[in-house]
Amino acid sequence: MEIVVVKLGGAAITDKSIADTLAPNIRGLVDKVAQVYRDEFRRLRRHMILIHGAGSFGHPPAKKYNVKAGWLSATATTPDGPEGHPRQEEQRRDRVKFGMALTRQRVLQLHHQMLQLLQDWGGLPVLSVSTYDTVETDRGVLTQAASTRLISRVQNLLTQGFVPLLFGDAVLDQAWGATILSGDALMHSLASHLPGVHRCVFVTDVAGIFTKDPKQYADAVLIRQLHFGESGDRATYEDDAASVVDDVTGAMRTKWQWAKRIMTDAHQVNRVIICQTSVSDKAIGLFDECCGNDLDGDDCSDAWTTVSR
Repeated sequence: MEIVVVKLGGAAITDKSIADTLAPNIRGLVDKVAQVYRDEFRRLRRHMILIHGAGSFGHPPAKKYNVKAGWLSATATTPDGPEGHPRQEEQRRDRVKFGMALTRQRVLQLHHQMLQLLQDWGGLPVLSVSTYDTVETDRGVLTQAASTRLISRVQNLLTQGFVPLLFGDAVLDQAWGATILSGDALMHSLASHLPGVHRCVFVTDVAGIFTKDPKQYADAVLIRQLHFGESGDRATYEDDAASVVDDVTGAMRTKWQWAKRIMTDAHQVNRVIICQTSVSDKAIGLFDECCGNDLDGDDCSDAWTTVSR
């Protein structure tokens, strides 16, 4: 079973400048995903897993109420510290709990819209896998039992011919009460535990990893190729521009860190691609054989960042 895991980032599916608003080109993205699934995946009997981010729906309340730290963690304190007045501590905990509930409501609102678009507009056999209802964490990390449940549910849907749709969400945490489990973390777990996963694709609002923030610097250079050792323990760079990748900041730093973790922990994954919405269909439907395992062929697209072995 050959599987491609696709993360539709919050920046790609929502307008991050306006709360609770889908991206203007969301139907174009759905069209691309649906077309490559129908034209390539069904014909070649490949399988697709979709994950979407929270974007302007989930991030604002999660940040406002500090949901990621939960209501039990030592870092989730008032200015009075962890030994503050009991009434103040109770109010703080209630505030975080409300924030978790609100974050879930907003994320579910986005999830239902994505589900409807992928089914009604895209015509895909997508079934929802609720993160909150399936998993829990311990200090922000998926427990072994939770990972087993998640993989079992997703594997069963794939075997039946469905496209599982997962999403980053607020979840219960054994140590902190609650936390945020990101779509990136879900991708890492799926890639690490499903042997059929050979490629992971992050779809975002920029072309990939740049030497600088391309939204702020006109001279930012796209880093097209990053190579990992066979064991996935280190990266090598083809040019001087790529050598700055470990210094990137912001959202792309997070993507780079997760890409490294996937290559380290999921040895069967040949490549991780970070691409823009406009070329997402090409990145998702790319033949692994088209350029060889080292991706050095001239036929490979230079429109995105590829992390390969």
